Amino acid sequence: AIKKPVIAMLNGATAGIGLVHALYCDLRFAADSAVFTTAFARRGLIAEHGISWMLPRIVGHANALDLLMSARRVSAAEALRIGLVNRLSAPEKLREETYAYARDLADFVSPSAIAVIKRQVYDVPFQTLAEATIDANREMQIALKGNDFREGVASFVEKRPPRFTGT
Repeated sequence: AIKKPVIAMLNGATAGIGLVHALYCDLRFAADSAVFTTAFARRGLIAEHGISWMLPRIVGHANALDLLMSARRVSAAEALRIGLVNRLSAPEKLREETYAYARDLADFVSPSAIAVIKRQVYDVPFQTLAEATIDANREMQIALKGNDFREGVASFVEKRPPRFTGT
């Protein structure tokens, strides 16, 4: 329901409910020294708080089963390889690089486009290809009439940063 991107910045151990919270974020940036674990099965607990729904969608079915059943520790490098995190940084650069990414989105990307794209990505698993295409075509017609589209084209032609309004 949040129209803006939510970016997790993960440094150190991300375990149990902390991992669940990270999975609820749209993007996950981590320190290259971070470690991850579901932890639940090693404590006699089930996959709780929706992790059994989120994790397979992020890392795939087989990887999710491995992580949930074994509750083993996963290195940052493996987390990146399986798609659990999007980017790795040195711990001392994590904040700077995550903020730079967020700043780039804020400065150069249309907030209305981000909101629609985010909704589309989260809705697609519940749609057929035909439904997703119809929805995308409808949203494209709206976008083509929007101020952000006009500003995006103008800023490109004029070779200047865009000044999006979110409309």
